Amino acid sequence: MSKMDARVVKDLSESKKRVMTNVVQHLQQRPEKKSAKRWPYGVLAMILSVCIGLFIYQQYNEQQQQASTIPPVLDERILELYLQLDSFMNGKNRLYKASFDNFLYFESTFAYAQSKKLVPTQEQVDKALEQFMQEWSYEDDTRPTYDKLLQMLQVTNEGFIENYGKPIAYKMATFDLLWEASQADYKDVSNPIRTWLVEQEAMNYLEQHYHKDIASLREKYKIPEKDSQMKLIRSGTVLAIKEHEFLVVSGVLASEVGQKSVDELVQKHSNGTWFPLVDVPQTLSVGDRVEVQYRQSIGNDDAQPFIDYKDIVEMKIIKESH
Repeated sequence: MSKMDARVVKDLSESKKRVMTNVVQHLQQRPEKKSAKRWPYGVLAMILSVCIGLFIYQQYNEQQQQASTIPPVLDERILELYLQLDSFMNGKNRLYKASFDNFLYFESTFAYAQSKKLVPTQEQVDKALEQFMQEWSYEDDTRPTYDKLLQMLQVTNEGFIENYGKPIAYKMATFDLLWEASQADYKDVSNPIRTWLVEQEAMNYLEQHYHKDIASLREKYKIPEKDSQMKLIRSGTVLAIKEHEFLVVSGVLASEVGQKSVDELVQKHSNGTWFPLVDVPQTLSVGDRVEVQYRQSIGNDDAQPFIDYKDIVEMKIIKESH
């Protein structure tokens, strides 16, 4: 290394020392920052505990308020409303069996929806209440006027809304949620069949969990348990089978099956009934001649005037297809 290089290195070393010295002195001359105030751990824990306590109390209070608005299953107030409507029709203080059955179906859908944790919003309940009260604005010869009903129940308008309107509206809104949820369980199923299937599931749930309460109400209102509803029979040929329903058309010849489309055969014979695919033989096939026992019609198809829907009590195969 030349003398010139040695001096440069020495000068750089001296310069480096001066810079470091200046920086250290500058830092030592800066005013010290006041240390941030630190909360003691105990104070923080206390504040956190208070916040959590307030949150839990608020949640509990909201749940209590919501629970107070949820009507009971098998609410006798609703049954009393049925009784007054029947009394207006028959002139006696007697509840029709049909009304009691309708009450059970209504209550069963509510109980079944509750078992699925379906809870309507206040907005949904208010909308249902508005619809329910609007129904009483229409005059109908088969029921008393709204003013007459208030007189029969011995309540004011506010009392009727509180004791009858709101509980019914809550259950109506809950049923709407159950109906929406059933669309996922019964995809590509006609609305009348889907409604019937959900109602059957709901009734099975109600009878399983509230059979003692139902028996008590039957005894109190003197409702016979025996089913007196007439059963009808539909005979015909099975032309279509889906996952949850099957189609029966009367008058179809064995030679026509497979030669013409289902729609053509329905149009030709001017009839066709869809039944729920419940409690039927596993061997059921298209082309089988069957006899179906049912109670009532459960719907129609506006798009196809010859198509209707019926419930099912029992079905047997008269002649299997070859």
